[in-house]
Amino acid sequence: MPAPRGTPAGSVPVDAMDAEEIAGLLAEAAALAAELAGDPAAEAACAEAAPDRDGLADLHIALAIAAADLDDAIAAHAGLLRP
Repeated sequence: MPAPRGTPAGSVPVDAMDAEEIAGLLAEAAALAAELAGDPAAEAACAEAAPDRDGLADLHIALAIAAADLDDAIAAHAGLLRP
């Protein structure tokens, strides 16, 4: 299906239910990263899987911010997405 007119290049339209599910997954991943922070094996795995992050604590913060930003975007557009 083509993207709606006015959609910026590289954007992928997401419906409200999908956005809420993605936000939930981001929040769960953030919580998991927080729980694993400090565990040497988990930190090593993080360093390999996410080399641009400074450990699991940094990954936790980035994921939590992403989840909150998506929640804010959902709330800001809720009137547009759901009558």
